Amino acid sequence: MKSVYLLKVAILILCSGVFAEEQPQKRPLLLANYYCWYHYGQHAKRPFLNWTYPSSDTNALAKKAQKPDEPPPNSALRPLVGLYDSADPKVAEWHVQLAKSAGIDAFLVDWWDTHNALDQNVDSGIVAAAGKHGFKFALLDERAQFHQKFEDYQAMLTRGLKRYKDHPAYLRIEGKPVVYLYQVASAPGLTAAEFPLLKKYVESEVGPVYWIVDKIAHDAKAANSGDLDREKCIPADWLETPGVDSFAFYSTFSNFRSHEYQALVGKYRYLTMLAHDAGKKMLLPVHPGHDNSHFRDDPYVMPRRDGQTLRDFLRAATDAGADYIMVTSWNEWPESTVVEPSSSWPDPYQYLKILAEWKGATFTEIPPP
Repeated sequence: MKSVYLLKVAILILCSGVFAEEQPQKRPLLLANYYCWYHYGQHAKRPFLNWTYPSSDTNALAKKAQKPDEPPPNSALRPLVGLYDSADPKVAEWHVQLAKSAGIDAFLVDWWDTHNALDQNVDSGIVAAAGKHGFKFALLDERAQFHQKFEDYQAMLTRGLKRYKDHPAYLRIEGKPVVYLYQVASAPGLTAAEFPLLKKYVESEVGPVYWIVDKIAHDAKAANSGDLDREKCIPADWLETPGVDSFAFYSTFSNFRSHEYQALVGKYRYLTMLAHDAGKKMLLPVHPGHDNSHFRDDPYVMPRRDGQTLRDFLRAATDAGADYIMVTSWNEWPESTVVEPSSSWPDPYQYLKILAEWKGATFTEIPPP
């Protein structure tokens, strides 16, 4: 009897190991930056807005890629759907359906308040599409960086959250509406001393908010000593600032230029450790590539390596213990960081398939509208 019992135990252990291996690994919340700043050529006031830049007019690569009846493009890649308008509900719905199929949980929607009437693009395009298809969105607030008077910025952010926080599709974490405060590391527009004042003002008007703060800095001492894993940090004054729920940063390419797993994972682990030790969450960015050669004379090209760059970023962020992962980007075409389908690739859906594979989702190609 004892031998039979031991055999059963051995079988149970073996089976439990097999079942454990078959269980998909739980992945962090997967977000993607979404831009609503495009107009097509027929737009009455600003045709081809953000599909071209003045510097592209004299850029040899942009001029070579120029198509009839279009300006020189500022992107090294071309959308599969062509140069679209962000207010087009059909395009926005296609984007949402593709994102859901790829396992993306929500879009962080680039927010400029009423600048260039971009808020109207947000409402007509991605917000309407998210509501229709049960997809989440939240504001990635660029005004956190680009404002002049702090008091005006407080009012702008409050106005934006009041506008969207109760929308059924608005992303909530821990029951609170999410906002991402964008910052430029070299000259941030928001200080650690100002943040508690911002939080107090906004939450007095809209209630509790889940605050994701873009914050990264250069550690010259670590860099000079050759400690490359610690050459970037979260500033000590921000780590001590109460009320921040999660730290983040938009990109590696504007802070350090690495795109292979071994060069990324140490930096990502260190930044995540700093956030966690301070009792905060950490959002880490992942990129498929970068190429600003169609509007810069001093371009930086992060090679895509047939998808390996995105795979390395996803692996590094996962292994670092990121709480949230942010794809930079869905459709920032000027810097060519996109995962949105492009006619420039043999498989337009290649990068969405990589995301789906990582997330454990079954991706379905959806033809463009």
